[in-house]
Amino acid sequence: MQAKILCVEDDPGILTLQLKLLERLGYQTLAARDGLEAFDLILRERPDAVVLDVMLPGCDGFTLADKIRRTDGINNTPVAFVSAKSDLGDFRHGFRCGAQIYLAKPFTSTALQTAVESLLQQGKTRPAVNTRKPAAPKPKGWFSL
Repeated sequence: MQAKILCVEDDPGILTLQLKLLERLGYQTLAARDGLEAFDLILRERPDAVVLDVMLPGCDGFTLADKIRRTDGINNTPVAFVSAKSDLGDFRHGFRCGAQIYLAKPFTSTALQTAVESLLQQGKTRPAVNTRKPAAPKPKGWFSL
């Protein structure tokens, strides 16, 4: 079975480039141009990995990645950011939102191919994400045996 990759990008030229490259590599592709459309596609199509821009209309990529991580049934979906936002703070924010990979634009076809292959490998071994909130801390002096 072909792996299904969702590319989320609002720039039509970059989106076309990503889709053509991934299709040429034998992947089944899905496309979304904004974060809201992408979230609906993820719920409906259950892609094996998501390649996600940060600056998107409707719902930015950071918010979307965080929403994926907090939604049962899709919270194990591997995510790679591909973005022009490339300072250290952006990288940190991307990883805090649950991305496994962060590629800065412009990217090479080899970098995108390697990122997707890595995402798919991680998706096979990634444990379920616990979306439950941790228990409230116990009052001072409280202990358990």
